Amino acid sequence: MLVPEEIKVKARELAGRIPYQLIKDSPTVKYYTQWNLFDNCVESNNGNASPPSLEFNEYDVVIHNGILVKGNELTSDNAVTGIDPSESRIIARHFVNIREIHSLTLSESSSVRVMMSYSGGGSEMHSNHVIINVNNDALANVFLSIIGNGGCGTNITELNVGDGAVVNLLIYSVNVDPAFNLIRINEGARAKVNSYSIVVNGKMTHHREDYVLQGRESMVNVNSLEVGLGSSRIDYMVNLMHYGEGSSSNSITKAIALDSATVIHRGFGRISDHGKWSYTNIEGKVFIGSSNAVGMSVPVIMVDTGDVNGARHAASDAALDEEQELYLRMRGLSREEAIRLITYDMIMSFLDNIDSVFESSVNNIRNSLLKLIRI
Repeated sequence: MLVPEEIKVKARELAGRIPYQLIKDSPTVKYYTQWNLFDNCVESNNGNASPPSLEFNEYDVVIHNGILVKGNELTSDNAVTGIDPSESRIIARHFVNIREIHSLTLSESSSVRVMMSYSGGGSEMHSNHVIINVNNDALANVFLSIIGNGGCGTNITELNVGDGAVVNLLIYSVNVDPAFNLIRINEGARAKVNSYSIVVNGKMTHHREDYVLQGRESMVNVNSLEVGLGSSRIDYMVNLMHYGEGSSSNSITKAIALDSATVIHRGFGRISDHGKWSYTNIEGKVFIGSSNAVGMSVPVIMVDTGDVNGARHAASDAALDEEQELYLRMRGLSREEAIRLITYDMIMSFLDNIDSVFESSVNNIRNSLLKLIRI
């Protein structure tokens, strides 16, 4: 679906007026995302439809720089977005820049592998947008890959899960230059989502997942892994929004900060007054593998009703201390070797626990990550 001109006009007006973010993240760190880097990105509506040296075989749908490259038979023009350009400046800029919104519908028992990729010069911004609708009572396996090969990127995915549907979701995001990724999942009554997310690198990657539990007794289970190397900076945010009575959410994030990377995990769980007798849990665990690396986990819970089944959060970080380093040296391991082993174990244990329906995709991700961390 071509984006209507009236939406683009509205977005263009908003992009010059509204901020990237309304509320500061903390008194000491104004914004975990360095939004000023996105100011250097220039909207580009003339994207190249030929992705550079990318393998398509493992994907059913490929969107590159906003253009549908593969999967025309699976998509339709019935795209109705639930994202409003007025939400933030970066979303307004996304709608200014986006060429088309692509939509696909999954029914009964089905699987789909979707890749959104972008590439261009360092200051060029390219945008991708896809809407995935899962019918009532369907069982769907969705692999979403977001690949940045240079240039700025804005990538939005809307996943609408019908009543009683079950979705297994695997998200893999690798970026180079500044990137904004938004995945918004809306769940109907008794819907269930099992989500696995892997976010790797990027000069400034803002990766946000919104899980909106609209229906009664809807459920979501989120397992996430962040890996930051070199001088990358990742701001990973999970929002768990309970509007349906008796809904349940659980989010566990593991993060690895190496070299001079900054890796941030933010979790926000909110139980609204309509979401009585709901349960939410957010946990973050960060491993800091270098004295120059920064890692933090910031979970927040907000409850608007006294009638809840539970609301909890936890955060921790770890690094090798002097005693542990001495212990390892006595057994013939250098600090660098120990950090590589810890990193390897964290990545492998996470990948091994991903649902077996994604086995082929996980094997490819495993090979890519091992090359990246040089193990």
